[in-house]
Amino acid sequence: MSDSPKADEARDDFILQERLSGRSARSISKELHCPVSEIDESLDRTLPKITNEAKRRIIALDLDRLDELLKVFFNRAVEKIDAQAGLLVVKILERKAALLGLDSPQKLDVVQVQATKEPTGHERIRAAIMNLVNSAPPAQRALRERLEHIDPEEALRALDAAGLGGDGNGKDQTH
Repeated sequence: MSDSPKADEARDDFILQERLSGRSARSISKELHCPVSEIDESLDRTLPKITNEAKRRIIALDLDRLDELLKVFFNRAVEKIDAQAGLLVVKILERKAALLGLDSPQKLDVVQVQATKEPTGHERIRAAIMNLVNSAPPAQRALRERLEHIDPEEALRALDAAGLGGDGNGKDQTH
């Protein structure tokens, strides 16, 4: 660093102007015989701070500028039927919408649409079996429902006790 504040300011201004003209920080650091970190620190001192307030102020100024341009080109587009002015109006409106975040996706109520898909082979076979089961006479359906609620061995014992059983393995002894 230099001895005087004016020399530091002049150095900071030089660094800023060189960076603005497109020169690399490394190139400037070589010329000034200092590390790149000093170039970065100088830029941090001279460049404006980007805070939320600064962003708000910049956006507000840009919106005012765009409104002034909009007045001029909107009138020209409408009164003189100027297509180029009309295109500029559209561009201005697009820019305003972008600055205000109007083009960003908004939270919408999501409506889910499910595509109807063809049933698989397994699903078709199951549906056919269930159709047969459901088309059985009421007494047969009632018997099936009762059997679903008891242990298979208990059902066989009950059938054997009623004299309707086979050999206990599902095979009728009379055949």
